[in-house]
Amino acid sequence: MNIVILGSKGMLGSMLCDVFDDLKPICWDRDDIDITSLDVVRSRLLEARPDLVINAAAYTDVDGAEENKEAAFLVNEAGIRNIATVAMEVDAKVVHYSTDYVFPGDKEEGYTEDDSPGPAVNVYGESKLAGERALKETGVSFYLLRTAWLYGPNGDNFVETMIKLGKDRDSLSVVSDQRGCPTFTKDLALATREIVTGEYSHGIYHVVNDGQATWFEFAQKIFEYAEDVAVDVKPTTSSEFPRPAKRPAFSILQNTRGPKMRSWQEALDEYIRTR
Repeated sequence: MNIVILGSKGMLGSMLCDVFDDLKPICWDRDDIDITSLDVVRSRLLEARPDLVINAAAYTDVDGAEENKEAAFLVNEAGIRNIATVAMEVDAKVVHYSTDYVFPGDKEEGYTEDDSPGPAVNVYGESKLAGERALKETGVSFYLLRTAWLYGPNGDNFVETMIKLGKDRDSLSVVSDQRGCPTFTKDLALATREIVTGEYSHGIYHVVNDGQATWFEFAQKIFEYAEDVAVDVKPTTSSEFPRPAKRPAFSILQNTRGPKMRSWQEALDEYIRTR
């Protein structure tokens, strides 16, 4: 199988390159291919002739998207439309990653793959939802993998932020009224490989570590496992910690179709022990 991985230097993309390494994937980042240019995407993919394109390239700055809407949509909507369009031309399948933020966050039990997304509560979620629609409109064969609250090596993430802050402070306040599914990039990458190489049909999958937590509960576990950092974690509310972009209250993704995932606590423990 000839595989192209896009966004290869990012937090998820770099892990995908490691997990698929034995299959000798072509790993491209923004310096190698501009996904916002259809001409560039066509030229590069016609050259590579992949059987599978895994797109981990994305505009992921949730707060930044509020002031940079055009940039977010250019990458998250136009970019995937370009990739899917050319993938059709070379008869390749596409793996594309989306987010829990395509849902409004009004279901306490969370969302399954059969739930209709939208309306999103922030520009980032709107741009990712637009990307999902663009992917479907092209008619390409795709695996759409929604995930949430990612952390892992080679990127800024909540775990690293908490540990860094915890080394400098005696106490931290973390919001306790947003609930989701913390997910390790290693587990997402391994599940991606299982889906594309196993007996899984094309379509939508929710790929998150098992279980759910608030950001406050997530932070508590981080400091429980990071034994060299002692800090008092206190709960707070979203209204007391305003951000440019609104966050959904319940962005829980239920995995009803994909590979069984280990608990978020087990995954987090491994990440902190090996980071």
